[in-house]
Amino acid sequence: MSPENEQDETDTLPARARSRWSRVSQWSGTRWGRFNTWRAGRPFLGGLLLCLAGVLITWVPMQILPDLAFIGGQMAGFLAIGALFGVFVFLTGIYVLVKPAHADVAGVVGTVLAIFSLFGSLGGLLVGMLLGILGGNLCLAWKPRDEVVDDAVSEPSVVDKAAARIDAGFGRLVGRLLLSCRAGIDRIKRWGTDE
Repeated sequence: MSPENEQDETDTLPARARSRWSRVSQWSGTRWGRFNTWRAGRPFLGGLLLCLAGVLITWVPMQILPDLAFIGGQMAGFLAIGALFGVFVFLTGIYVLVKPAHADVAGVVGTVLAIFSLFGSLGGLLVGMLLGILGGNLCLAWKPRDEVVDDAVSEPSVVDKAAARIDAGFGRLVGRLLLSCRAGIDRIKRWGTDE
């Protein structure tokens, strides 16, 4: 091998590495961008918290249920219902991520199930219940980006115009009442000084 040939290989090695790195970064960049786009179109944090709450709520009775089922007892049915609540909270979180159009209804159902899990599985040691309530509320409060409207740009609605008219009328009424009260107080003061 000649030294010239070795020098050509070393010059092209960084170029090949750079081209591979650029392909990998483009591939991961497009994947990350698609994930961000997908995530922005749904209540991602609310659904994720509901799924985590479902796992925690189900975990508590599943630690006790196999022993009680083997021994027998009336507590086994109670713990099975608690585990079922946890599974339903988890499925509510999955449903929110898959069907974001129904996030408000699923958020309410997830919150109610998380609260009911307190009776069957201690709410996942209360942590699962709190995460479920938080996740359900985030799902309930979420709006799609199409519905988000800047207040400065939008025209006032009919309700806003009616509220402004009522507010203006109420302001005039309060102003008149204040003037008449001041006039009455002045008359009382003058009447008291006249005697």
